[in-house]
Amino acid sequence: MASTGVFKNNTIFSASVNTSVYQKDSVLNLFNRSIASSTQAVTKNQLTSPSTTNNFNSGFMLSPLIKYLLIALAFLVIILLIVYRLKSNAKQDLVTALMTQSKDAIWIADENFKITVVNLAFTTISGYKLEDVIAKKPKVFTQQGRDKKLENLIYDELETDGYWSGEIWNLRKDGQPYALDLSITKVTTSHLRKNKTHYIGLFSDVTARKNNERAMLKLTTKDSITGLSNRAIFIESVNKAIESCNNKYPSLMILFIDLDNFNKINDSLGHCIGDELLKEVGRRLTTNLDSGYTIARLGGDEFAVLIPPYLYSDKTIFYAKKQADKILKQFQLPFMLNGIESYISACCGIAAYPENGYTSEAIMRSANSALNHAKKMGHNNYQFFDEAKHTIDPNELSKESALFHAITNNDFELFYQAKFNAEKNQLHGFEALVRWPQADGTVISPVEFIPLAEQNGAIIPLTALLMKQLFKQLEAWRSESIDFGKVAINISALHFQQTSLVETLTECLATFDVPARCIELEITESAMMDNPEFAQQQMNRIKALGFTIALDDFGTGHSSLGYLKRFSIDTLKIDRSFIQDITESEQDRNITATIIRLAKYLHIDVVAEGVETKSQAYMLNVMGCSIMQGYYYSRPLRAEKVPSFITKHSLIKTTNSIHN
Repeated sequence: MASTGVFKNNTIFSASVNTSVYQKDSVLNLFNRSIASSTQAVTKNQLTSPSTTNNFNSGFMLSPLIKYLLIALAFLVIILLIVYRLKSNAKQDLVTALMTQSKDAIWIADENFKITVVNLAFTTISGYKLEDVIAKKPKVFTQQGRDKKLENLIYDELETDGYWSGEIWNLRKDGQPYALDLSITKVTTSHLRKNKTHYIGLFSDVTARKNNERAMLKLTTKDSITGLSNRAIFIESVNKAIESCNNKYPSLMILFIDLDNFNKINDSLGHCIGDELLKEVGRRLTTNLDSGYTIARLGGDEFAVLIPPYLYSDKTIFYAKKQADKILKQFQLPFMLNGIESYISACCGIAAYPENGYTSEAIMRSANSALNHAKKMGHNNYQFFDEAKHTIDPNELSKESALFHAITNNDFELFYQAKFNAEKNQLHGFEALVRWPQADGTVISPVEFIPLAEQNGAIIPLTALLMKQLFKQLEAWRSESIDFGKVAINISALHFQQTSLVETLTECLATFDVPARCIELEITESAMMDNPEFAQQQMNRIKALGFTIALDDFGTGHSSLGYLKRFSIDTLKIDRSFIQDITESEQDRNITATIIRLAKYLHIDVVAEGVETKSQAYMLNVMGCSIMQGYYYSRPLRAEKVPSFITKHSLIKTTNSIHN
């Protein structure tokens, strides 16, 4: 009876616990069944073996404590299972959110590297849905076909390091190439008694960035017109070729090519046709010369060819002549330019390493010297570098050296020539003109040193020096309340094409108390012809700083009207060549009158330069050009004479106003 009571109580208690706590819990049911079976077994033994009754009763007195401990243990197991399930669900929710909301593509592959799961971003970027790739290995395709070599490289690194990352190109489902920044991680997790391996791939679409990088690389390494290597890459190629020279391949050769009378093509047919000619020359050279040669456009109508050591070293001078003949032969066939059959000739200059120089600079200088000699000899010929003919005028070297010393020592001086408004009879402003004073008191005109400065690149540091000098002078005049109007300064075409110009202007504005509206930058048409796209951007940057822009020597170029339409010009300066004969030449009068009317229609100011007589000034004023500059009004003045000049003409204006 006692054992039966215990069993009943056990059963009743267990049932009540199951009902109140977790009615359907399998663990607790298992526990109840085990208690019941144990009790029945004990009862059976008690009935069959009376001698054990007392032992059973005495041992079973501890059963309530054991029972409660076991029940508590069961509760603990149940709670742990619930917590585990909740955590698992939370993790699963996080993984699901990550897969659905990630902007990066994610795929998961099994231990055999076969895809099992992809997210929405994967489909958006690649175009492939899950059913397209499930149970398939990730593959890399290019427009040339499948890249198994890269696939094997990736898989080998995964097996070795457990991780791979890199930027690769692949094809979308529609066949379009795209760039992806891909990382793959090998993940191993414990699963019962066996470890399980997965591969997780994550990638983002970087096609736009890679295309931009390609475009920038092309701009920095390729000539924009011909697609050939540019000067910088050619020099780098020559340097590398020199470094590669050894006992087996000790020499190399370069050829400079220059088109004869290329400027006539530009002048007569326009720069677009000139560009087409340059493209065709580049195409012919690329098609007919060895693919191992480096072919470049150095600038303008000048090309260069590098024959590397492994192609030249065992050759003789006859091989060099053969290559020069092959190049010149490309110009024997006519060029179709704007539907016109045109014949163009060229000259070649040839130099070799190490005979004609030990550096890229020396060899290229030798080739250029040979080219100049060939051009003097006539059209359609080539010349080798000859030390005896490579002579430089000592005076030129001396001038060049003196020019750089003068820039370093700040020996240049700005003079200021007045601009007058003839209609209002008042001072309009000045133009800053550079002069080079000498120790003996003489002054060298810019006509003598500016071409040299442009030729050797000294014009850029020279202009930067003069710009700072101008800002400093204007700041001093402003502090003295001198009303100088607007001052113009010339910018060379070479400097205008440099991004450093804007940096120099910005630095001057930050350093000196002079607003940009006080200064006008004068450029020539050639500054816009070399690279019109860059020129337009450069103008926008300059005008954004507050400067105005004048087009100098207007009427002497060949695309002036097109530039007026395209570029934001504030002022036109009529070239002095039209002014000097305006009183005698009807043609000059007509041209000048047309320029003035055109400028007025376009709301552009006009300045006539080189006005030297009263009759010239009168005629220009009648035509509608009121702002003039020239010796008739004032010669260029030193800076210290400008204030008194301004005061004098202010008094003249006041006196005239009183008389009127």
